[in-house]
Amino acid sequence: MQSSTYNFSPIGFIRSAFKEKFGVPRQSLMMSRSVGILKLNPDPKYRLAVADLENFSHLWVIFIFHFHFDDSWKPSITPPRVDGPKKVGVFASRSPYRPNPIGMSALKIDRIDLEAPGGIEIHLSGLDLLDGTPVLDIKPYLPYADRIDDANSGWVPAETRKYPVSFSEVSLEKIHTLTNKENPNLQEFLVQVLELDPRPTSLRRHYPIELPNTKRRMFGFRMMNFEIKFETHEGRIHVLDILPFKNWPSRGPAS
Repeated sequence: MQSSTYNFSPIGFIRSAFKEKFGVPRQSLMMSRSVGILKLNPDPKYRLAVADLENFSHLWVIFIFHFHFDDSWKPSITPPRVDGPKKVGVFASRSPYRPNPIGMSALKIDRIDLEAPGGIEIHLSGLDLLDGTPVLDIKPYLPYADRIDDANSGWVPAETRKYPVSFSEVSLEKIHTLTNKENPNLQEFLVQVLELDPRPTSLRRHYPIELPNTKRRMFGFRMMNFEIKFETHEGRIHVLDILPFKNWPSRGPAS
């Protein structure tokens, strides 16, 4: 007789620059500068379990939408794309509001550190996951099996619109100061985040960037240990300032 419930434990947790949903890429591999780490639990068996994984360029990460675990799921959702339909079935989307809040992302393997203190670290890029995301499993990406050349994308447009991003003198000075070994490509990373217009769907629909003569609107979001202040105006996104932000709420074991 089959069980009606199944219990799983994470194999590790994600360490990411994204501390809140605002700014997180809507799909993996959209931002090459979005990097992070899968920190595996300190299980001695994992050293053998990751053997030969470094021979693959990409992997699938199966994870839990941990911010939505206790939320009731929704049979239909509003897609995050303003050019999409108003409502779609949740199974025709990648929304986190699902009967089981499980997601999957294809990510690039940059390197694997077997000697990292406290557990193996798999360094990843193209990351679209929040800091502290619990990971249930990983599997190698196999191009011959996982890529479907004649697949169609349903209601999702094939291309994502990108907007020009500019920086104030103040923000460029901050970037120069903050660029270091931990943040070597900070400006390029910010451009990749902002050019996709990371604002929630409601704000993008209420305050569209594209309209001419739109009133300047200021927004902000938290990323890494910074608060990014920017404005939208006539088809552009302009970074105003980058401020330190140190008092993060607890986000899980990897924070």
